[in-house]
Amino acid sequence: MKRRDFIALTGLGAVLATLPGFSVSADEPKKKVLYYDYSAGFIHPPTVDNDGKLGVCGSFLKDFGEKNGIEVVCTKDGTVFDGDLSQYAAIVFYTSGDLFNTNSRCPGKPLSKQGAKNLFEAVRSGVGFLGFHSATDTWRVGGERYKDVPKEERNDYINMIGGEFITHGSQQEATVKPIDPELPCLKGMERPIRHHDEWYCNKHLAKDMHVFMLLQTEGMTGECYDRPDFPCVWARKEGKGIVAYSALGHGNNHWETPLVQGVAGDLLKLVTGKLEIDLTPNFETVCPDAAISHR
Repeated sequence: MKRRDFIALTGLGAVLATLPGFSVSADEPKKKVLYYDYSAGFIHPPTVDNDGKLGVCGSFLKDFGEKNGIEVVCTKDGTVFDGDLSQYAAIVFYTSGDLFNTNSRCPGKPLSKQGAKNLFEAVRSGVGFLGFHSATDTWRVGGERYKDVPKEERNDYINMIGGEFITHGSQQEATVKPIDPELPCLKGMERPIRHHDEWYCNKHLAKDMHVFMLLQTEGMTGECYDRPDFPCVWARKEGKGIVAYSALGHGNNHWETPLVQGVAGDLLKLVTGKLEIDLTPNFETVCPDAAISHR
């Protein structure tokens, strides 16, 4: 790692350690969050539970929640969506594939059609939603790889989360550009930083999103990145609910970095109402050419 990049990341860690509200008073009522990491498609390492111990993502959310007045309930059982979702301040997905399908390689259960309907109704009524990495590789619309279809032809899930996975190149170090310093972990980050991850190429990007970070594609390896810079961390409103997404965090090692942890913690606070940020759409301003246009 180059010295300037080390300084940027260690600086981010210092910011996290001093954030107001990083720990919370025991007297403050806890928010309740449902974390669902069932995989109907590719099973990502951070979602894998071992010997009764939560996977890396679930463990991070539980630990972060305990320090910030958030009770995180972790499950791979999709039947929970058939129940009352209004008890949750937010729902978090680290999922993949068609969540109506069973995957014999992944313990847990998929959602029912009613469960999916309940999810969308809950978010539109004010329950927050947060997706990590392969959450855009969930309930995909499909179609031509490098072509957007009109919003009305997409499904409710893709319209809600604000993007759909197409493909990715090899894992590599790339440049991410902070856009909005109102996200606490980005405060003091005045220039782009380098981060190693598996970089999703997304289409069907919501024009009403508020972009927090851009993936800068220049110099990246892989034909799928032969396109203008595009969002990798964003948020948008879906009815009364706040929806957020981070493309970061493919592997367990990525979840050990201050950037992935900082973004995940801030977005969890955002969707649960513990962090207030102006989410005025800025897509057309900061990345007007980001929509799929190549091939």
